[in-house]
Amino acid sequence: MGKRDYTQLADDIVANVGGKENVNSLIHCATRLRFRLKDQGKANKEALEDLPKVLTAVSAGGQYQVVIGDEVVPVYEAIMDRYHFSAADSDTSSGLNTNDNDPDAETRGKESWFERFVAVISGIFTPFISVLAGAGVLKGLAILISTTQLLPLSSPIYITLNALASGVFTLLPIFIAITAADKFNTNRFIAVALAAAMIYPLTDATIPKLAHLGSYAVNFKTYGGAVIPTILAIWIESYIEKWFKKRLPAVTQLVFVPFLTLIVAGLLTFFIIGPLGSAFGTGLAYGYKFLYGLSPLVAGAILGGTFQIFVIFGLHWGILPISLINIQTYGYDTLLAVMFCAVAGQFGAVTGAFFKAKKVKNKEIAGSAAISGFFGITEPAIYGINLKYKKGFIFGLAGGALGGAIIGAAGVKCFQYTPIMNIFEMPLFIGKNSSIVWAGVAGAVAWLSAFLLVVLLGFNESNTEKIFAKVTSGKKSLTAKKTAALEEKNQTKDSDAAAAALEPAVDTANLALSDTIYSPLKGQAVSLKTVDDPVFSSEAMGKGVGVQPATGSLVSPVDGEITVAFPTGHAYGIKSDNGSEILIHVGINTVELKGQYFDPKVQAGDKVQTGDLLMTFDVDKIKEAGYDTTTMVIVTNTNDYEAVVPEAGETGSGEVLIKTYKK
Repeated sequence: MGKRDYTQLADDIVANVGGKENVNSLIHCATRLRFRLKDQGKANKEALEDLPKVLTAVSAGGQYQVVIGDEVVPVYEAIMDRYHFSAADSDTSSGLNTNDNDPDAETRGKESWFERFVAVISGIFTPFISVLAGAGVLKGLAILISTTQLLPLSSPIYITLNALASGVFTLLPIFIAITAADKFNTNRFIAVALAAAMIYPLTDATIPKLAHLGSYAVNFKTYGGAVIPTILAIWIESYIEKWFKKRLPAVTQLVFVPFLTLIVAGLLTFFIIGPLGSAFGTGLAYGYKFLYGLSPLVAGAILGGTFQIFVIFGLHWGILPISLINIQTYGYDTLLAVMFCAVAGQFGAVTGAFFKAKKVKNKEIAGSAAISGFFGITEPAIYGINLKYKKGFIFGLAGGALGGAIIGAAGVKCFQYTPIMNIFEMPLFIGKNSSIVWAGVAGAVAWLSAFLLVVLLGFNESNTEKIFAKVTSGKKSLTAKKTAALEEKNQTKDSDAAAAALEPAVDTANLALSDTIYSPLKGQAVSLKTVDDPVFSSEAMGKGVGVQPATGSLVSPVDGEITVAFPTGHAYGIKSDNGSEILIHVGINTVELKGQYFDPKVQAGDKVQTGDLLMTFDVDKIKEAGYDTTTMVIVTNTNDYEAVVPEAGETGSGEVLIKTYKK
């Protein structure tokens, strides 16, 4: 696809994030466009996900992320060529800016501290992620050359390769200073000058490692590759610079703002901020090492099985800096080793989907995503196939957990940071008390186990929209269904006729009745698609019925066991003796009542018979509080059945409400 071909896509993306005027800034990482929007409510998620090349849209870490995949760079360039957005990611949404006229203060105040932290970290590291990844491959090549003695260490070629690979990591504070200056809205060159001062003692052999101011020891040679001290230093420097700008005459600012800022920020950095940042980073490293050391096998399994969940929301940037700190503190890291297996798991799952897919489009997507996965980029695999069909993603997590357990138990370490793990990074596992062989075994197990699980058990290809909706809150087709349902509801006063139109007849002649679910309360049964809640009406959680209650007495619809009993009393999960998994949810958003007007009679683990009282509630009081009392009765394991057939119209407690069928 040529650059010219991205023009329309660029326009469509900008239009559906709320238009040019709604964008504060735009950056990109390996797979995502990361927008800073003035109002995220103006973004049209469903329309974005329906665009070609767009895998999904995610709001996380204070950013609105449009996931593109391999072609993110040309799409980004097309947008920037046409709209010239700021690439500074400095709309102050981090909450660390001193701009008093911040238009996003209200939005920022709603973000959690972790969202702000992730926003800062991602804004700082993503602009040069490709350089870190490329340098990581170079470092692996240099390690491989030195290990195999392919070239002598004195060879100019080896020295050059090693310098190219190591320079970015030793001088990392310079890179951090540039992007942190943009993030904190301060002068880039003052920030770089401060970072350069932090690194300079490493270049001068006459400067001692420790110097003493009275009894206070100052370590001058500790900031090569420093992450937290540099970020804190530039953050503080941004306040200092603004303070001097407000107070110095304009005619003196050219010289004296940098002069005074460097003096004050520099002294604070070397004597207070740097040592505190180093101590905090060391504490993180010690804490991680302690927890990992309790059981490397268990820790590896947990991290390997969960890391890609953080990737879904782009929150892995809140974790990866620990790897940099570990390498700076100990000279090695174990988190990246586990990440290698987590990546291999998703890669294996999407490769299995390529061989298993029956739909031509899915085979094409899986093939392209598998190539990306081979190079360590998993988002196309996750959003294009694995997460979309759910089972593939779960199998990928399982593969990552198995590989992580092996790599943890084997004590594999990574000796150089890289934000992207793939087979070309494997030489980074070569070092003292580590094993590239075990790394290869663990990666192979992660890949093969996920691959075989998908090939043998499938990846749920026939249930695209339902499963995808459960995870990503809806494709356009689901939104269209809901809109059609609501329009039909509004255009007719005959609820029974509307429900019949929304629930097409199901031929059950050749099916065997599996379970009968009775009404848990008296009222009017309506199509679930007319319920005023997109999670339920899209049938993302399964097929079922909405009941508009006439009384406030809720009874068990089946013989079975209470699996979930919310403390607030508004919802229950029941597994029937015949295998149906049923969710009963009284009202919409009634969890906000925090149990008021609900009187539960059972708890999780209780055995119940059809008609046993589960809970009483005050219908009128709940309505007076402004809540819809429609009660959802949903078969959450709908995919286990050939047909789930709900009833509509008047229903009484104990009358047939839903029937499930199998072949």
